[in-house]
Amino acid sequence: MSETDANLDPRRDRGPPVEPPGGPEWLLAGIDPAHDAFQFAAVSRATYRDSAFLDHRIRPRPAEVRTVAGEAVDRALASAPPPPAGWIFHTAFCCSTLLAHCLDHPERTLVLREPAVLSRLAALCRESAAAVDTTLLQRVICLSERPFAGERVVVKPSNYANALLPALATGPGKDDTPRSCVLMSCSLRALLLSVLKKQDEAERLLASFTDALLRDTDYAERTGIHSVADLDLLRQAVVFWHCQRYQFQAVSRAAKAVTLGLTMERFLAEPASSLAAVGAHLSLGLGDGLIQDVVEQGAFTRHAKSGAAYGPDQRRVESAAMEQRHGETVAGALRWAETVLRDVPVEPLMAGEDPIGG
Repeated sequence: MSETDANLDPRRDRGPPVEPPGGPEWLLAGIDPAHDAFQFAAVSRATYRDSAFLDHRIRPRPAEVRTVAGEAVDRALASAPPPPAGWIFHTAFCCSTLLAHCLDHPERTLVLREPAVLSRLAALCRESAAAVDTTLLQRVICLSERPFAGERVVVKPSNYANALLPALATGPGKDDTPRSCVLMSCSLRALLLSVLKKQDEAERLLASFTDALLRDTDYAERTGIHSVADLDLLRQAVVFWHCQRYQFQAVSRAAKAVTLGLTMERFLAEPASSLAAVGAHLSLGLGDGLIQDVVEQGAFTRHAKSGAAYGPDQRRVESAAMEQRHGETVAGALRWAETVLRDVPVEPLMAGEDPIGG
């Protein structure tokens, strides 16, 4: 969960409109549908690797941003269309950033973590169905899928951009290829504990964030919940989790062949087999040796957002401490959730999952 209006400030243009750059060394940083224009920011391969997110938190900040006309974008994509990427959609606080870091390997796989432009596109989708046509959607998706030579691309949008999931799973344009998608989540109990752990951030963002997500499906009509503004924080979190899981299971039913469910709990308990399954689904060709290295001494041993040393044992200790401190509060929220979940049940995302979390 992150700021939904953050971007790379494409207004800092450093030159006249230019032909669109061919590769990801120019990150798609902004869109201006009213003027049929696209903004690209100059970034290095190391920036993709080292930035936890490709939004206002990108490091280092791009020094050069250029504007390109839509017609030029169309010509470039027609002459050299990128191959379809793999996509990771998630419900927040479920270790999706850790998964993304585990998959990023220069000369093999490039992972785009939460590009701001995809959240902007999702916001346009919600503002008006007429504001985002198939052409714009195709342009943004294809521009997000441009690879460095020899690399396969994986894109992990912010969950604010989950509005794009149905289009990706069925093909973002006419006669377009459906994208292989990983749908990642955690139990409701784990989500509630994470919200309490990051309470300041949640109190600032969760209500407006959830109200935006409620517009993506018919969840509000099914449950009668059209806004969470009057609910307390943990009840907001219940709806936040539930409406996203509702969307995930609808897409899974409609596009079963291209979706793979993964839970945080399974990923943390069985990282090697989880990475192998994701790699196979997204056609990444990771290999057992690379996966073992990632789990034993690579990304799995570091905090996905700060980069500090942080392993499974420390994660378990922190989770146990949060459970001891907030167990009764969480239990109360779960009791409130029973009515909503009874009317609109949540299906397991993968075999053996307990969606509620005990």
